[in-house]
Amino acid sequence: MTRDKRDSIAYLVVIGFCILMLAWGIPAYTPEYPGYGASPALVSNVAVSLMMVMAILSLIRVAAERRRNSGQQTSSTEDGEDDSGFTQVGRVNLAHLAGIMIPCVLLVILIDYIGYELASFAFLMTLQYVIGNRNWMQSIILSIVLTAVLYIVMRYGFGVPVPGPQIFS
Repeated sequence: MTRDKRDSIAYLVVIGFCILMLAWGIPAYTPEYPGYGASPALVSNVAVSLMMVMAILSLIRVAAERRRNSGQQTSSTEDGEDDSGFTQVGRVNLAHLAGIMIPCVLLVILIDYIGYELASFAFLMTLQYVIGNRNWMQSIILSIVLTAVLYIVMRYGFGVPVPGPQIFS
């Protein structure tokens, strides 16, 4: 499979995941709007919409590159060298994509069972491990601080109740 095809499939998977989250995941796991502050789904909808737009733009970039190189012999689009001008940043690594997507899916599912605080902490710890941070003390402190800051911003800044069972109510 060529790199372009693999990248296109990966971007389509991300777009499909975003559509699934916008159509089912966010509405199913978002508490009812209490009538004050911002909607509990606001931040999730904006984040997922931005991910979908970025994946669509990347898919368009791959299609434009394929169209530009359609008349040329492109043996370099295999998993070897690349002469298209794109660096490693423009490539998709399916293992890394799965390493990010699986914790995101688990976060959405776990929030309903263990609450925002614990699910967010577990998500941030897992994400830091996936991206290569092996300093456990730093990961624990960062996860606690980010979870607390996001809780305070959502609950008191936006006035949005956090989803799932509450530890600090």
